Amino acid sequence: MATFNSKKRKREEKRSGCSQKKSKYRRDQHGTCCPVPEEPTPVRDQWNTFTVMADALQTFEEYGEDAYLFNKRLENDFSPLDFLAIQHEVDPTNWEEVINLLIKVQRHFSLDFSTLCLSVNYLARYISQRPLKATILKPLGATCLYLATKIMGRKRPSAEDFLELFGDANYTPAYIAYVEKNLMCQLDYRLQGPTIDFFLEHFSLIRASSEKCSGIITRAANALTAARGIAALAMTQYGFHQYAPSLLAQCCLKAADNIFGYNTANEEEPCDYPAHLMQECLEKTLLLVTANNNFLQQLLPGVFPETLQEHSTSAAIHSGSTEVTEPAGQHPGTSSRRPKETGAGSPRKKGGGKSAAASRKTGKR
Repeated sequence: MATFNSKKRKREEKRSGCSQKKSKYRRDQHGTCCPVPEEPTPVRDQWNTFTVMADALQTFEEYGEDAYLFNKRLENDFSPLDFLAIQHEVDPTNWEEVINLLIKVQRHFSLDFSTLCLSVNYLARYISQRPLKATILKPLGATCLYLATKIMGRKRPSAEDFLELFGDANYTPAYIAYVEKNLMCQLDYRLQGPTIDFFLEHFSLIRASSEKCSGIITRAANALTAARGIAALAMTQYGFHQYAPSLLAQCCLKAADNIFGYNTANEEEPCDYPAHLMQECLEKTLLLVTANNNFLQQLLPGVFPETLQEHSTSAAIHSGSTEVTEPAGQHPGTSSRRPKETGAGSPRKKGGGKSAAASRKTGKR
């Protein structure tokens, strides 16, 4: 009974903020939270999922660090390197077109961002194992996204409505079911794994839990929403898949901070990667955002400004990198029924980006 009462007392102390135990990422708290210079306005978008925070923060404080360490150990197993290396017909341009289409379908049906991330993970893992014809990539991508909606266990459209947006009469529910069986078999039925969205949420919860003020939470929610848009853009670019999801997630959040003008210099963040690798990934991410501001603004119009602040790209400009070009025009649809028009064009890079094999020499995954 004494042991039970002791555990109960500790839980009550933790809820009231009196517990002396601190997690790895929490700062010392001395009563009141730090005021935000200017109360931020919450952005309105389907990818803003920080609307109810109390339960999420309670769960995070109890299990967040363990969940992070568990998923951190798994991420390399679920993130194939140089996954186009064995492909003869599928190239980075084909990849970009299909991921861009998956983003539009995902937005059309208001699916979770984690569903999109999981589908991209399925696609990368599948094509890393067997050569494909370029014409197979789109139905395979459609199958990956539809399978991800099942795995996430939330609302999903009917197969007929879903496939209609891909604009090919040959994409029938029976055909997609056949592809789905092959897909699951090729993935060894390992259908749940860490994606960039887990790490985006984790690092955002670190920020929100440091000072439980409405302004801090709103800032974290805004940055998370924008970072999801940046991560979606990065997923279209083959060269960005050389970076581990946990690393790219931190860079997407930093790029989002720059867009909103948030000062996070004093915020405590995990340092799991060398500083030079973090800087390299961040500079490329900032360049990608700058070159594709129109894409992002039309993808998430309530989040991204029409003109980015100049300071958000100063580090990348001074680095002298020219890897990213201006965005291309939008790919025309082929279906009589198309996804809700985001207006987002298809972003491009010069060439296909550095291969992951070359990346290993510079300390990347």
